Amino acid sequence: MRQSFINIEEGKNTHKRYIGSLFVVLAFMLILGTVAYTVALILGELIQPGLIDFETGLVTDPLVDLYLLHLQSIFLILGLLIAVKAILKRRFISLITPYKNLNWGKIFYGYVVLFILLIVFTLIDYAFFPNDYYLNDFDADRFMWLLVAVIFLVPIQTTSEELLFRGFLLQWGAKFTKNPILLAIIVGGIFGSLHFFNPEMEYGAFWVALDYLAMGFIWTYISIKTNSSEFSIGAHAANNMFLCLFLTMDDTVYGDIPSVFVTTNVNAMLSTLTTIITGVLFTIIVFRKQKKEIM
Repeated sequence: MRQSFINIEEGKNTHKRYIGSLFVVLAFMLILGTVAYTVALILGELIQPGLIDFETGLVTDPLVDLYLLHLQSIFLILGLLIAVKAILKRRFISLITPYKNLNWGKIFYGYVVLFILLIVFTLIDYAFFPNDYYLNDFDADRFMWLLVAVIFLVPIQTTSEELLFRGFLLQWGAKFTKNPILLAIIVGGIFGSLHFFNPEMEYGAFWVALDYLAMGFIWTYISIKTNSSEFSIGAHAANNMFLCLFLTMDDTVYGDIPSVFVTTNVNAMLSTLTTIITGVLFTIIVFRKQKKEIM
């Protein structure tokens, strides 16, 4: 019998318990995560004076900030773990799949497919606009630290968001409506709108916002239709890891990290259209993969 990912039957999933769980999650992420970030930042300043610009309150080294920002993701996962186990009374894995075990093949497939699509569309963009790309100043030590963060920390950050949005909030939202389009709009809208505070909005608020909303909708819709968030977990990790490692630009959430390339003259409209096309192609590919597995 096929178990449902969004209409979760396991545990105690009342609205009251979801509300209590949300408070726990937010307390861990916003309070404990912020405290941990602040303590780590103070220790960093003691070890490396000048790390903090006290006039602006900003971290002067974006690579160090990249490491420290992942503390919130770790506390987000801890908050979800406690809330799911202690309040919702179910397995933590139920935020990803209704089955007993993770399908690592789906996660890896989603990762590889989106990573390849990102490479292809980046090469196409480079072919048309070669002057918008140039090699970053290479520093072997700093690049190795970036590589470590990309491999070990970025997947934690992306997975924590998937657990929250394509797991916890999606399953809670399904208690209000079972319509997949409406659910994807609601959850994807929440996911996208929380990215509106990112500095990338400076490139064109409307188009960048549409970019976030479109991707949030697509990944949520895929999770609903494939009965798990495994494909989206892989895709989200591929997206952030690719951007972090290979492409950086001014005014981004990651800052001036030592990525391989720097991009300039960002066209927000073209970037958004590329994201939508990439998302549609990704959806078609994983749906075909899912259909073959069912057959």
